[in-house]
Amino acid sequence: MMLKRLFNVAMLILVVVTWLQIVRPALACAVCFGGDPNSSMTQGVQSGILVLLGVLCSVLIGFASLAIFWMRRAANLERLVRANEEAG
Repeated sequence: MMLKRLFNVAMLILVVVTWLQIVRPALACAVCFGGDPNSSMTQGVQSGILVLLGVLCSVLIGFASLAIFWMRRAANLERLVRANEEAG
């Protein structure tokens, strides 16, 4: 039962990914398509990309820090539980 459901979900994902690949590709904007690399618009787009990468990295570092915090907290909790079991 569980295997059949997993297979159905995998097939659905495969169909959706295939459908998304078949859809017409998006055309690049004038800046990305080969505009003047020294224009202020191109430099603004590049700056925006760097800002978005900075935000993305900050969020990913936050998630990684949270996961590390939870792992350390779980280890401390397990150590305390074992100490309480041994004591009493």
